[in-house]
Amino acid sequence: MIFQINGSSIGCIDEVTGYNADSGILMGSSKSIRSDEWAVSTPMAIAQEANDYKYTNSNIRGGYDSDMFIVYGQPVKDISIIFRFSQWGYVLFGSSVGLSFFWCVRFLGLFLASFEFLMLITKKNKMLSFVGSVIIVFSPTIQWWYATNGLMEMLISAQVGLVLFDKYLKSESFKEKTICMSIIAICVGTFILTFYPAWMVPVAYIFVPFLIWIIIENRKNIHITKKDIIAFIVILLVFAGLMARIFIKSWDTILATLNTVYPGKRVLLEKGSPKVYIGFIVNSLLTILTSIANPCDMAVMMDFWPVVLVILAVYIFKEKKSDILITMSLVVVLILHAYYLFAMPEWLAKATLFSRTWYGRVYQVFGLLNIFILFRMLATREFKFKNKFAIVISVVLSVLCVLVAKYYHPLVITKVIAVVLVGIFTLIFYSILMANQKKKMFFTVITIFMLVIGGLVNPVRSGIAAVENNTLLNKIEEIDSKESGMWALIEIGLPEINMPMMVGAKTLNSSSVYPNLDLWHKIDEEHKYEDIYNRYAHIFITLVPNEEETTFELLAPDVIRIFMTYEDLKAYKVK
Repeated sequence: MIFQINGSSIGCIDEVTGYNADSGILMGSSKSIRSDEWAVSTPMAIAQEANDYKYTNSNIRGGYDSDMFIVYGQPVKDISIIFRFSQWGYVLFGSSVGLSFFWCVRFLGLFLASFEFLMLITKKNKMLSFVGSVIIVFSPTIQWWYATNGLMEMLISAQVGLVLFDKYLKSESFKEKTICMSIIAICVGTFILTFYPAWMVPVAYIFVPFLIWIIIENRKNIHITKKDIIAFIVILLVFAGLMARIFIKSWDTILATLNTVYPGKRVLLEKGSPKVYIGFIVNSLLTILTSIANPCDMAVMMDFWPVVLVILAVYIFKEKKSDILITMSLVVVLILHAYYLFAMPEWLAKATLFSRTWYGRVYQVFGLLNIFILFRMLATREFKFKNKFAIVISVVLSVLCVLVAKYYHPLVITKVIAVVLVGIFTLIFYSILMANQKKKMFFTVITIFMLVIGGLVNPVRSGIAAVENNTLLNKIEEIDSKESGMWALIEIGLPEINMPMMVGAKTLNSSSVYPNLDLWHKIDEEHKYEDIYNRYAHIFITLVPNEEETTFELLAPDVIRIFMTYEDLKAYKVK
């Protein structure tokens, strides 16, 4: 934080506006594909500083008060921020240091939470817990989606909550129990307020077996006193009061979001792509393969599933192990994989809450459960693979994986790359199979591999010079300080539509995380195009002559274009 280190790709603003190079970069490069971070969420966080971190912001969505907390998920000066730990830095230190805090505390939080959670399921094996934490933190899913949609907060709060729940059941100290309950309440609130069901649903499924397992493991330790009950009631009342306050303040926003065409009422019942599902090697190397169009949507939790299947087979059939945690986890694995591979009937999707997610988001996270299963088996197995047997299995698995990858991606996997990949994955699979015999090798190989595939995703930069020294932003601020008024961004897209708000200037067509129906009803009085603008949307404007009709066009599920007249601009008092 002293050096304002962060991993934002906000330098892309420099490149797009054409004024400066990608300033502030210390290592790596900005990723333009992560526009939801550098062009939307980070600019909105910076816009909050100009708004003094108020709960509502009238500089966006056409000048209407906009709820910045519940859906936008931005820093606010409000007691509610107790459930948004990663944003405390903004309120305390401002945008530049706050952005650094946001990136650093989430990295440390996920690493430490994963370490403690793995310590719980590996019976306090520190080496395995460390390596498992490295795998989780540097998995492509985490790194590509690091700053958006609350995935980090979900995983941190779920793991911390379960670790403390286990501690609560084991403890006999009233003080310790009370502290555990208090932090668990914060974790529950944090998870709920990520407000992104597409990941909340599969992540909740992933951790259900561990909740049940903790209760079963501690069933003989459970001892509840009257003082515990009183403390629980007090904490529950405080928690309920805080959550009620948030939901009352943001109820209109919640309803507006749930009633949107996208994503509120979206129900996807399609099955996932087998090509993506089994493309293990290509998906794991997305950080260094430049020919993948959208690496974000193909990113995975690095679970090494081919070798997990081998160890699982040995664990069940050779050792004849029966572990209730692994059994329950496998049930959830089957549920998640079945959802991805087969189209689910709508009634079943709604009954299981899968109607609130879609196959792409499930695919990106279900590997986390495989990681937990792998490390549980490594910690509890007794069987040791013979050296030659492990080599043969590793070679066969690697060749099969590369052949599949080459079949689906012939232009990416050339002969040279194929040979190199067979060598790399043979080493990786071998180190996992021999993890208990060759611990140093396992530690070194997996750590280096994860640093390569995850550490290369986001840049390492210092500060936010791309914003502070941007000529266009400075000019907007200068003009608005002399004569404030409504700004409209014409014939232009991201990030420009979100730039005026960053310096506190009112913007007509900034990205709208939840719709402003009243705003667009002014030029669509018959609500003819409401299905188009009733959504999360990036809003582009094209000017047309006054004699032409005002129309709305859907360019993508989250992008709309408005063909707007000069008279429309006057109606919005655009200066």
